[in-house]
Amino acid sequence: MNSGQALLGNSGEQGADYLLEVGRNLRLSGTLVLADAGGTLILQLTKGQVEASFKLGGYDRLEAPGQSFHLYPHEPAEAPQLPARSPRSESPLLRALPRTRQPFTLPTGVLDLEALLERLHADEFDGVMSYVAKDETAVAVVLSGSIRAAVHERAGRLSSRSEALRVLQKRSSERGEGRFELEPMDRAIVEPLAALALESTAKQAGDAPFSGLEMDERGYRFLSKGQAILCVPSEPHGLARRYALADAQQPPLPLSFPQEPPGWEDKRFALTLRGKDALNPMTELNMEFREHHGDVGLRVLDVLGRGLTLQESADKLSLDLGELKPWLERLEGAGMVREHRG
Repeated sequence: MNSGQALLGNSGEQGADYLLEVGRNLRLSGTLVLADAGGTLILQLTKGQVEASFKLGGYDRLEAPGQSFHLYPHEPAEAPQLPARSPRSESPLLRALPRTRQPFTLPTGVLDLEALLERLHADEFDGVMSYVAKDETAVAVVLSGSIRAAVHERAGRLSSRSEALRVLQKRSSERGEGRFELEPMDRAIVEPLAALALESTAKQAGDAPFSGLEMDERGYRFLSKGQAILCVPSEPHGLARRYALADAQQPPLPLSFPQEPPGWEDKRFALTLRGKDALNPMTELNMEFREHHGDVGLRVLDVLGRGLTLQESADKLSLDLGELKPWLERLEGAGMVREHRG
């Protein structure tokens, strides 16, 4: 097996000790991540021998069958390594996000995300929920069954929070080529990922050993009590920093899925006569509108009146849909725009 040719799967009737024996026979160097219902075991291998091991959560024993595994061969390194899912992403979260275990694949087109989230909350699930297609990725970070951070990337354009959740919601109700996945992940990994997504930088190091995520020229390093338990060696995005939820000024509030019906972002609007008058600099209404809503309001009115979808309008205005919605409600309520039907 060559460096970089990762294997992801389930040990089936065999225990994980069988995988270690194979690694020894092949004199394999790399990282082996094992997971059962209770937790995760990260093993660093050098020429078939266990160089370091880190037990996360309530991992049981190597001999147990049916364990998820991720075997990633690489040259001997100072810490265990796993590749990033999206190493060239514009999002630090996606650059730092590893695959720790075999995910559950969920069906698109019939997936009820609200019901799924209720189940995850009841199970106090920790991990990531994601949609992956050829040209886009959407990820939600889940802690104790509640979504704490979310990011979406398509064609280099990033969105976060409710806009990213809107994409997850939409893709779950559509049948397409993309995959919808649910991957349990230990808190020692998923909490630092949430901190990175929320830009929760750590305070200056004191006497206590650091736990969280450290970003430097080596990549993204997950530390537990000062020890590097995992490194994702993708090129860092931004300055060297440390991230930890424990140092957040306020605990991250749960995110909720948008309440607008699916397809709301595809609606189009047209100017009414009143809206056209508001854009005409020769009218009294234009002066009144400018006084109350400023140049920003005029630009929003102009773009909404071009017949673009709400998503296209938001993109053109460099706004999130959540930021555009109050403007739309205000302008529609003032009789400036109306929904274009047909």
